[in-house]
Formats: sequence, structure tokens, C-alpha cells
Amino acid sequence: MRIVLALVFTCAVAFAAIYDLQTLKTKDNSLAKDYYLHRLLEENQISKKEANSLRKQIFRYAGKIKKDLEKLVPPPKAYVDPKYAKCYNYTTKTITEANTTCQKFRLSSLAFISNLDTNTRQNLAYNYKGSDLSTLLLAFNDTNILTFLANNQNSKDFIRTFTFLKASDLDNVNTSFLNELAKQNGFAKFAQDLIIKKQAPKLRSSFVKIDPSMVSEGVAFYLGVNALLFNDEKKALAFFQKAYESFDKAADKDNALFWIWQINKKKEHLQSLAKSQSLNIYSLYAKELMREPLPPITFLEAKDTKSNFNMKDPFLWQSTAKKIQKASPKELETLAKEFNSKHTLPIYAYILERQFKFKNNYFIMPYYEFIKDYDTKRQALILAIARQESRFIPTAVSTSYALGMMQFMPFVANHIAQKELKLKDFDQDDMFDPKTAYFFANHHLNYLEERLKSPVFIAYAYNGGIGFTNRMLARDDMFKKGKFEPFLSMELVPYQESRIYAKKVLANYIAYLHLLNDNTKISSIFESLVQNTEPSRKD
Repeated sequence: MRIVLALVFTCAVAFAAIYDLQTLKTKDNSLAKDYYLHRLLEENQISKKEANSLRKQIFRYAGKIKKDLEKLVPPPKAYVDPKYAKCYNYTTKTITEANTTCQKFRLSSLAFISNLDTNTRQNLAYNYKGSDLSTLLLAFNDTNILTFLANNQNSKDFIRTFTFLKASDLDNVNTSFLNELAKQNGFAKFAQDLIIKKQAPKLRSSFVKIDPSMVSEGVAFYLGVNALLFNDEKKALAFFQKAYESFDKAADKDNALFWIWQINKKKEHLQSLAKSQSLNIYSLYAKELMREPLPPITFLEAKDTKSNFNMKDPFLWQSTAKKIQKASPKELETLAKEFNSKHTLPIYAYILERQFKFKNNYFIMPYYEFIKDYDTKRQALILAIARQESRFIPTAVSTSYALGMMQFMPFVANHIAQKELKLKDFDQDDMFDPKTAYFFANHHLNYLEERLKSPVFIAYAYNGGIGFTNRMLARDDMFKKGKFEPFLSMELVPYQESRIYAKKVLANYIAYLHLLNDNTKISSIFESLVQNTEPSRKD
């Protein structure tokens, strides 16, 4: 093992690149540049003086780089529109002396309203009689603020007030108010958060009363999931039907159609799902049940031609990706020809996906020589994850600075290298090397497979962490025996990114198993997700 590791890292260490601040200033702003600037900040290689002028060098001023830069250079005071600057002079004691503009500006803050005395709120409410603001002010004078808003049809302020109050629940909400609430821009996130987290059961139970014609797409879909949690299959069916009709993406339509079939069990719906050309877990399952072949999969192989493109340069990839994103159809065609080589196969596939508007299912196996000795299922899982994580781009950098084909977070890569593999001279930039990326992925998957029995659970852990996955599986209402399982639990995975990610990895996994001549059925994987205890669906 140590000999193999030495061979892996002889090349990797030589490959690692270090960029100083002056060099980085010559590079176009990009995620790669942000990553290297953040490395310098982490390693205390940027002085306070240098940090003062660093902001304009940053592509995405958020997250880690923002936090670490502001340790050196405190952020400027928040911008205040001159139109409202004088309004801050008015306090809860003097607000009645302000003009209408300043009153409305200050009263846009729920914290400000909550700190007003009862008489002031009453007087201000009278001044704005007949408006939502008046209702809001009067609500804060009532013992049941949310009930007052609902009874007085103030759907505009309900969601932010619910959040501000950190309310736990609300009962007896009338249907007309719920239908108005469903029209609000913030309702989608509000409802989905409550449904996924199974919070506010009384309020959620009232969501079942919402008219399906008032909602669409994701809102309708999750109201359907919510209706199932309250055992109202008839209403769930209506919500899923509306979601199916309103979704644009084929994969989303298939997801909704799957639930329609799960509820009514009509063969025509299963047949329709089996005819889908979209490659997703629901169409794959339907095709298996109907004994239909997989959706068309294009196993892409490029020409064995030479290319001078440096696949190990993260800055070159960033500029190329930008060029691809802006390219016209004709320019994409030209770029596809330019990158049609084995050396640049991942970029070639990346271009073709966009050239044909993601209608074709392109699958590639770049750098296969580094995983060919693994067993078939491990090969398929590594390829499935890499396709979802990075589309096999060796120098991919995410917004959270996950690195390389397998998108390892730097702290995870360093931990594995130092604590588990005991490697010397390892640098996190080594993750840009495909051989190293595959090797680390295989090692990490060994760890996950010892603890988790399904590729779906492994995908949750690869994306969201083993702690997150274990906590979820320890719950008595997730992935246990019950009607609609494991599919209902898959819609209720708490972390949205992991929820979507695992579905896509599973579809990739089945496709790669097929390409590697392994006929594992997706139904067997679904069956393995159900743990052998009865669920508790009670809220």
C-alpha cells in the first residue's frame, strides 16, 4: 500500500502550484482565484494593508473569503439611502412626530413595531386605517398576533411575522386566508421548510385545505408530500397533478407523475413514466417494472488526437467555462470540435451537453485506468459521484472551495492525507490531479461503506457528511417500513442539496452499472433503503 501511495503522490506533489498575491492579481476574477486568495488569508500571507485593496480582486464576496477578509478589514457601514437617513433619528418614542415616509420606513421593521407601546401602535393603526400596515400594528396589540393577521386576511405580513415570533404552531386557520397565503412570494420556502422539518403540525394540517389551482410547480409538489403525511391521498393526488402540469423540466414532471402512479396505481401512468427519455430514478424504476430499456445513453469517446490544453490549470478551466457559457450555438459547435480529444474529454462532454440543451444523456469514463482494478460497483459509484460533482473536470472549484473531480473539501482532504494515509508533502491542490482524486474517493468510500449499506445513503454522506446521515437514519420516521417508503423519506431528507444530489447519483450509478455490464436493478436498491422497524409518522 505504501508503495502505491508513493507512486500516486510523486506526480501529485510535482503538480501542486503555489500562487502569491502579485501573481493572483494578474488573473481574471473567478472561483479559482477566490480559492487561492482564501488560502493566502488562511495562511496569514496577506497583510492588513494588502487586504484593504483586496475586495475588487474577489469574484464571489461571500462565505469563507468574506468572513476571513473581514477579520483583517472590518466591513464598511451598511449603505443607507439618503432618502431615509434622517428617518433613523425617530425612535419608538418619537415616531408619531415623523412624516409619512419615515413612519412607513421605520414601521417596516417588526422589531421596531414590537417595541412600540400599545397606545402608539393604536394611534398609528388609525392613521393607516384600511391598510395591511394598520392590520399589522393592531395585531401586535392582540394577544394572538398570528390569529389576528389570519382572521383579518393579512397574508402579506403573516410569513415574516411567524418567523419573527419564532412561532411553534397555529390552529384553525380559515381556508380563504390559506389560499391568499399560498400566493405570497415567500410561501414556497416557508411551506417547504415546515414540511421538510415537520414543524407546526396544526398549521401544516391546514395546508391540505389549500386549493391546488392556487399553487404550481414545487409548491404544489410539496403540498402533495404534506398531504400524504396527513394521510389525505385524494388531496395529495390533486397537488401532484397540478405539479405535473406546471413543471417544465422532464425530470420534475417524472417525479410528480411517479407520485400520481404511487397513489392511484393506474397502469397508464406507469406506462407514461416508462416512456420518458429523461434519465432519473423514477423513469428508471418505471422502465424496470414495464421491462423497457434504459433511456438512450450516449457513451462518449473522443478522438485520439493531441491537445495542448492544460487540464491541470484551474484558471484556464475557469476562463474556458466562461467562454462556453457565453457561446452561441454556432460557437459551441466550433468549441466541440476543438475539444474533441481524449485529453480534453470532460470538456468535450461539457460542451455537448450545452450544445444540445441537456437533451442527450452523455456518459464518459475519463482516467479509467486509475480505477479499472476496483470492483464494478465501486467503479460505478466513483464515476456516478464524479459525474454529479464536477462533470469530471479535474480543476473544478466550487463556491465552498471543494476541489477537483471528486470535490473534496480542503479540510477533509488534509485530514485523510495526514491522519489516515499518513502522507508526507501532501498539498490540498493535489486534489486537482485525477489519479489522486480517484484514490482519495476510493479510500473515503471504503470508510462510508463500512458504515452505510446503500449507495443512496453513501451519497447522502458524501455530500452532507456522515454525521448528518447518521442523525437522519436514527430518526423513527425516516426510511422505516410504511406505505410509500422509501420514496416518501427520500422527499423529506432535511438537507435540500443532499436530497437532490443522491437522486442524481443513483441515476448515474444505474447507468454506469449498465455500461459496465452489471444489471443491478434499481428496485433492489430502493428495497435496501427501508430499515426493519415500523415508522412513526406522528407529528
